[in-house]
Amino acid sequence: MWYMLAILSSLTFGLGGFMMKVSSAKRGSIVHLLWGLYLTGSICFFAWVLYTDSWVLNLPVLVAGLIIGLGTSAGNLLFMYALDHGPASLTSPVVNGNVILTIGLSMLFFGESLSLTEWMGVSLLVIAVMILPIDPDENLRIRNLKWYGLVFIAMFLFFLRNGGLKVTEEMHLPNSMILLIGYLFGLIWFSIELFRRKNKDLSSLVKQTGIRWGFGSGILSFAGMQIYAVAVAKGPASIVAPIFSTNSLVVALLSIWIYRERLSLLQMISLTLLFVGLILTRL
Repeated sequence: MWYMLAILSSLTFGLGGFMMKVSSAKRGSIVHLLWGLYLTGSICFFAWVLYTDSWVLNLPVLVAGLIIGLGTSAGNLLFMYALDHGPASLTSPVVNGNVILTIGLSMLFFGESLSLTEWMGVSLLVIAVMILPIDPDENLRIRNLKWYGLVFIAMFLFFLRNGGLKVTEEMHLPNSMILLIGYLFGLIWFSIELFRRKNKDLSSLVKQTGIRWGFGSGILSFAGMQIYAVAVAKGPASIVAPIFSTNSLVVALLSIWIYRERLSLLQMISLTLLFVGLILTRL
């Protein structure tokens, strides 16, 4: 059951991530997108917490929620900025390299172990990330060094979210409540950003595009994260986390198919290694 839940979490979260790509392609406002995402996500998590009667608010839950909220909010913000400097078909898989950190966390602190194929998968993920900056194809090369900084910082921030949920599960804390606090943190953050930028000259179309796709992304983000939290509770994080990270494949393949994103030969090799690595880590 946990294996199927992990796959379902990957598919739903990946579709939510692709909606963020669509908003970026349509030049929707990033702040309005993320405000819409955290608004619908917060509403969904609030309804779920009430439905499951899992309302618990104490200091450990609050601190965990704020840390995970920081990871998801700042991570999504940097992810959106990275989409402006590089293709989603590479940005999403590289950011999902945070699975390496989650696997390491599970092995070092929670006694989980890796099989030979899982070790091979992790090795391929590391190699794929390392060869990205040395692409010799000048026509398709990502020349803006800012992209590399954005994706690697976003990778660590998303580890705070995904790895953090493993830690809170081991502490027997209510992850639904923690995710609610985390999404409320994001909603407050981007509500403040909207207020700060209210006088910024943005067309109504740009704002509406961001909000519209943010609403849809928020609903799918809630579904993906909630299913992931259940899967982590029922199965080993060293396997569930890599399966969940394949949500990047959904974003990458849809981006290549719908937006005809072009990749150089070495980028294709890197992307292939990422795909194979993610598959091996869940065999």
